[in-house]
Amino acid sequence: MLQSMRFVAAASVAAVAVLAQSGNEVIFVGTSVGGSADPYHLVESGTGASIGATSAFTDNCTDAVWNDTGRNVYVASSLQNRVTRGEWSPTGLPTWSTFYAAPGACYGLGLDRFRQRLWVLTGATGSTRELHCLDADPNSPGYGGLITQTTTLGTVARERWELSPSGNLAAVPHAFISGGLLEIVDTDPGSPTFTQVVVSTTVPGTSGIGFAIASDVAISIDDLHVYVLYTGIAGTTVVGGLAVLDLANMAWLDFDAGTAGQQDFTMPFPVPNVMDLALDKSFAVISGQGGGGWAIRVDFDYNNPGNTFYTEYLAGQGLLPNCNAVSLSPDWQRLAVSATPTNLSSPSNLVVIDAYTGALLQNVTLNPAWNVYTTAWQEASPLATYAQFGAGCAGTNGVPVLDAVPGSRPALGSTFQATIGNLPAANLAILTTGFSNTFNSSTSQPLPADLSGVGMPGCFQLADPVAIQFLFGSGGTAPWSWSIPSSQAWFGLPFYQQAFAIDAGANQLGLTASNGGAGVLGL
Repeated sequence: MLQSMRFVAAASVAAVAVLAQSGNEVIFVGTSVGGSADPYHLVESGTGASIGATSAFTDNCTDAVWNDTGRNVYVASSLQNRVTRGEWSPTGLPTWSTFYAAPGACYGLGLDRFRQRLWVLTGATGSTRELHCLDADPNSPGYGGLITQTTTLGTVARERWELSPSGNLAAVPHAFISGGLLEIVDTDPGSPTFTQVVVSTTVPGTSGIGFAIASDVAISIDDLHVYVLYTGIAGTTVVGGLAVLDLANMAWLDFDAGTAGQQDFTMPFPVPNVMDLALDKSFAVISGQGGGGWAIRVDFDYNNPGNTFYTEYLAGQGLLPNCNAVSLSPDWQRLAVSATPTNLSSPSNLVVIDAYTGALLQNVTLNPAWNVYTTAWQEASPLATYAQFGAGCAGTNGVPVLDAVPGSRPALGSTFQATIGNLPAANLAILTTGFSNTFNSSTSQPLPADLSGVGMPGCFQLADPVAIQFLFGSGGTAPWSWSIPSSQAWFGLPFYQQAFAIDAGANQLGLTASNGGAGVLGL
């Protein structure tokens, strides 16, 4: 059965193997120029080769995100009131279509890669915008459809927001952050507070600024820190800051203990506008327009925030005028920064920089293009990850728990190890593995699926059972391992798992279910 699973997996990625170009990922560049169609570019990050076109599907681009190992790029538009989809071709321009017709302007995109859901902030006006959750699983019959949405955000103007890499939280601040709020929305569909605001707090560092806006936000992959970038005017001075909220303690980090009160990290240059966060949250990259344009790396010290410091990229070289977009590569080793000359009739440049050494790697002219507001890297070389999702149901020895062995990741060429714990006395389990957690390929029914009808009340099926294995354990735990091929054709393959404990006394069927496990094969 495991061989069958491997055959299906290899077949599913063979068609896109040519897209997996580690170190030469394609960067999508979106603009906001004018008219009903705007130019976009696709730039090879390693070679600087570029192709571009003008399209109504990329008009007034506010954000973009790649998915499906570079097969699809999704673009949010603020004038066309839609999210569009570009089906990537390795030999030419993408084929564009409308992915989701929205009720108003679309701002920002957040991709929940584990659950294959795409979130967008949209509404008829700035003060009626809500987060809309879309089905982004190409194998689902509901692909491109609305799954759900929030209903309580549309009371004030909102524009900048961000989904956490885990997909469990979204930070959605008020657009006018002075006197306004940072609000955190629960985006975990397995949570009892799903789509509700679970944190609402002011950003104290903006209280002394007469006018300030939220420029950008981010959430760390462990869902423990929220980052708020803001810019404003204090008197006649343009100021900017980075506030960091510790969610575990609900306290803002103090970056200057020597000054009375809590102090945010002060931006060294004016008008910061966009940021991106390294996956391990050790640093952020930030770009801005003020002072001729700039980009910096901020290295965090969470235990002693006062030791946090910044490094300017390409200082004094004049290569980064009017920066409106910055993003990190999937391996967070490089960053792409847009640079728009003051003379807006001139073409923009896309600058690729080594994130650690500051070395200039590429400087690509984008012609014709100005007002570059979006850069998004094709995720051709994803990191190997494995995370729990959903909830199991209790049996005679509690709820079965599926999880990776500490330190084990599904990396290519390695042996990935997981365990099923809390097994009853029989120490027997069934492990299912598939390629979706939103659709059951054998029954053509959506997931999760209620199993009460088959004699398992309170239990849900969370993963598509393409492969089924019986496991024998001891002491309440059963081990499982998978020798993953080293072939690069496997880059980016997502897989989903769930275990079932054989438990005769638990219910009519004699089975209980574990939580789900979501993995991505990578480095």
